Amino acid sequence: MQELTPKDISLQLRQIYKTGSWARRMMTYNRPYICPFELLISAVPQGSEVLDIGCGDGLFLNILCQLQKISTGLGFDTNSVSIATAQNAKTHIKNSQGLEFIEWPTDQQWPKGEFEVVSMIDVLHHISLPNKKHAIEEAARCVKPGGLFLFKDIGVQPRWRAFFNSLHDFILTGEVVTYTAITKVVRWAEANGMQEIERTTINRFWYGHEMVLFSKKSQP
Repeated sequence: MQELTPKDISLQLRQIYKTGSWARRMMTYNRPYICPFELLISAVPQGSEVLDIGCGDGLFLNILCQLQKISTGLGFDTNSVSIATAQNAKTHIKNSQGLEFIEWPTDQQWPKGEFEVVSMIDVLHHISLPNKKHAIEEAARCVKPGGLFLFKDIGVQPRWRAFFNSLHDFILTGEVVTYTAITKVVRWAEANGMQEIERTTINRFWYGHEMVLFSKKSQP
């Protein structure tokens, strides 16, 4: 597949997200210019089964399906409006039968089963401090032996970028987010059978991102 640019992804999203409020659609169309989706997409092997944790409006799975990169995709989120948006967007994609989006209350256990790729994109900073470690443990549990865990969250350093990341979330959601050092995320993941493959820091405008790709150790 030809290397994608943020503009390429944004144009694809305009073909998928055709309904909803103007403001919500504009945020979707412009998110690839802030978040390095071209790197996230390239990390997913062709034909993968993907679980997207905290899928939001379904952007990641829908664009993967639009690009014909995955065989199946399951996304879950606690927000019913986001799930409805994801499901509506799915209807504008050819051959999207393998996609499923479900609302999943926070007080229920995560979906059962294992996947070739598990993604957690800009989710951990929204999870309460006591539950962050458990979220990484559950994500690791959902990865098949030999599979991949794709983690991306907003960066802690430098502090001025962290401030603008926090301000962005507060304006959009009214939520005061909490950060987790990427070294701690790696430690939690490695304690649950994951092995770090690649770690990348990406800066876009005033936003900072930390991305780590893990593989799950195959069982002996």
